[in-house]
Amino acid sequence: MLGELNINNIALIKRSDIEFEKGLNVLSGETGAGKSMVIGSLEFALGGRATRDFVREGEEKATVEAVFYDVSEQVLKCAAEMGVDCEDKTIILQRTINKFGRTSGRINGVTATASMLKNIAEKLIDIHSQHESHSLLNSANHIDVLDRFCMPEILGLKSELSELIYKYKKIREKLKAVSGDENERKRRIELLEYKIYEIEQADLSSDEEEKLNLRKKTLLSAEKLIKHSSQCLALLYYGGEGDLSAIDRLSAALKLCGSMVANDESLSDVYENIDELYSKLQYTSDRLKSYLDDINADPNEINKIEERLDLIYNIKKKYGADFNEIMENLKKAKEELDFINNSEEIRLKLNAENDKIINSIKNICDKITDIRKNAAKKLQKRITEELRDLEMKNAIFEVYITQKDSFNSKGRDNVEFMISTNAGESLKPLSTTASGGEMSRVMLGLKTVISGNENIDTFVFDEIDTGISGRTATKVAEKMAYISNKQQILCITHLPQIEAISDKSFLIEKSVESEKTVTKVKELNYNDKVSEVLRLMGSNTTDAGIKAAKEMINFSDERKKAIRG
Repeated sequence: MLGELNINNIALIKRSDIEFEKGLNVLSGETGAGKSMVIGSLEFALGGRATRDFVREGEEKATVEAVFYDVSEQVLKCAAEMGVDCEDKTIILQRTINKFGRTSGRINGVTATASMLKNIAEKLIDIHSQHESHSLLNSANHIDVLDRFCMPEILGLKSELSELIYKYKKIREKLKAVSGDENERKRRIELLEYKIYEIEQADLSSDEEEKLNLRKKTLLSAEKLIKHSSQCLALLYYGGEGDLSAIDRLSAALKLCGSMVANDESLSDVYENIDELYSKLQYTSDRLKSYLDDINADPNEINKIEERLDLIYNIKKKYGADFNEIMENLKKAKEELDFINNSEEIRLKLNAENDKIINSIKNICDKITDIRKNAAKKLQKRITEELRDLEMKNAIFEVYITQKDSFNSKGRDNVEFMISTNAGESLKPLSTTASGGEMSRVMLGLKTVISGNENIDTFVFDEIDTGISGRTATKVAEKMAYISNKQQILCITHLPQIEAISDKSFLIEKSVESEKTVTKVKELNYNDKVSEVLRLMGSNTTDAGIKAAKEMINFSDERKKAIRG
């Protein structure tokens, strides 16, 4: 449920922290006081659009925070998929807009886009207004309303249907791949064969490019390297004119030290060190000789390396950024070529699978249709009863179900709600027939009937009671009391009957502070509630008027207890 709504610098609202409860939360106030700002702020926090005019004049930015407690498992799953942690089953949606119109959002502190906010919000809250009962005005949504009434019986079948349709789409994709134009098929085979030949002919290895680049770097410095290594060899091994090399000098020193050790063994460690130096110098000289031979081995080697690197570059450009990606590309090409070469056999097999899965889908769809038809009879009877209870005495509500040739994840049915609001009138589509007040009552009737099957915990009704008064208003209030026993309701109203039956009330009022207009939201105590009921009744503040307001509240409390059991 929605536990808190914290509003900062939205239009005329400087700051307002509203704490809601379970049950029926009612907001009222004079026309123009700012009731729509509260709902607008909530919609903004849920990912709705806003312009820079939304920010209170003179402020840098505006922020709205909506805190939801004890959220459902589907909300927790949705949050987890977004990488959002939820402690104590709490979701905090926060949205900010600056004076330039730039917005930012967060879910439990994690940065979130408007679409992410909307995605999680649609599982938390449902907003209705008199002019925007979206689930009823759009006949495409009627099937979803009926299915909620069919829960849980239809749930498993729809899940099974979704899995079958996913498999069906995959089979159709494969069939399309093997059933194309013959010329296109031949062209594709040639392309794949050339790709495979070109990659395999290149005979790449995982570290070849790195080794070639290192060798290229060496060869580009060959002249300098040859000169210096030759000089090193002259000093260490060959010597110069009249000069002994280092190895000759060590050899002479080794002989002298050997004769010394023969007379004095205490110098044996000196002899061993010189002998070790001689061996190392010999090895070093041999290594330099080999290095010089290697550099001078092939004068065309640099050209060969350049050609090889060009080949590797071209292969990478066409088939992948690195060796592993190229090999993966090669593997897929071979698999696709094998698939196409065996396409006729595969096509026959896929067609058989396709026919089998279509039959399974049709069987599931037929079962879903049967459930819907049975549920539709019960739903239309109960909605008609609800409408008559809401003073639409001659209303007849029916659910039309027709089957399509095609199917989707919802089955093969078209569902449309039909209504006759007056005696003697034929049934017509609900979306084109009912007036605003009638549509509100139909929506309330539906919510009353399917409230226990809803997955959403919070409903917002924004002045859906427009055009309703008298006994009908009392019935509407009682329906809201019934629904709010199972789901939390936030309702903006101008009816005293709804105010009287509320569990918690708020007054939205406008005033001038420091020459600036400010809208505030005030939580009402019992005496405040009496005053507000009195105002909505249009009565004067007399003893008789106050008594009437209290009687309405007391009567509403008794009715609420009876309705909720």
